[in-house]
Amino acid sequence: MVYAIASGFFFAIFTFLAKYIISNRMRNFVSFVYMQGILIIGIFTFLTYIFAPKEVFVPPVAVFPYAIISGGTSIIAYLLMYYGLTRYDASSALPIIGVKPVFVIPLSYVFLGEYYGVDVTFWILVAMLGAVMTSWDDDMQITRILSPSNEALWIFLSTAFLYAAGNVAVKPAMKMVTNFNFLIWRELAWFGVLICLAPLIFHSEELKALKVGWRNSFLFVVLAVVVQYFSYLFLFYSLGHSVQITEGLGAAQGIFAVTIGYLISRTSFEALAEHHNSRTYLVRMIGAILIFLGIYFLSTVAVK
Repeated sequence: MVYAIASGFFFAIFTFLAKYIISNRMRNFVSFVYMQGILIIGIFTFLTYIFAPKEVFVPPVAVFPYAIISGGTSIIAYLLMYYGLTRYDASSALPIIGVKPVFVIPLSYVFLGEYYGVDVTFWILVAMLGAVMTSWDDDMQITRILSPSNEALWIFLSTAFLYAAGNVAVKPAMKMVTNFNFLIWRELAWFGVLICLAPLIFHSEELKALKVGWRNSFLFVVLAVVVQYFSYLFLFYSLGHSVQITEGLGAAQGIFAVTIGYLISRTSFEALAEHHNSRTYLVRMIGAILIFLGIYFLSTVAVK
């Protein structure tokens, strides 16, 4: 599906923008996510009104649990991803997050009754091998790559699980409302969960960072939110057809991310700290390709 691949491309661009904002503009990932949430409410609603004005309406009550589940898991995933991006590369994060279907397959079976066969085991192992490879860094030792000290691998695998849980809740909702409408209400639920989390994560330090940094980062966050909107829009179009196939093709985001990271590393642009040796990017690209192949064939054999 073209929509799934387009979603992966937009999400790769969004992640690099987020990395740039966190590293160079706002320098506090919690403050960034609150600013992002505030802008999402207005921008997502405005863009939906522009593209599909008839889709801005209150949906059936039955949709709200799915919006809350999808939005709630998504915001936790974003917080975890942003924390990871303060420490590690976007070109490492995106491929690992692309293994979401490793978790979607069993979740879809349990909650949606979508059957998967015994062949999935091989492709799960291929995808996970790719995830391990994309966590490679210049000074990493082979013995450390699967150890608890390889934080990048475990942080972004946890992020992938949370995204997978949220995406499973999208497909039932698509039977009741359109992707445009669900996109609005999911993000409202996303922001609602963020507000509920405020006493736990948004304190005086984060408030100060938001007051100081919002002007310097405003245009970049607006751009990131617009890119994010289209990544979700294309994603929901595809999820309405099949969770597995969408996730399979969406794994191309890792290939896009490693390519972007490599191109940045060949420039003098220091803001994203993507300046590794060619061997590191080669290992990451092989890993990203293994993830794509593993997830694609995993999604294919899972549909019976």
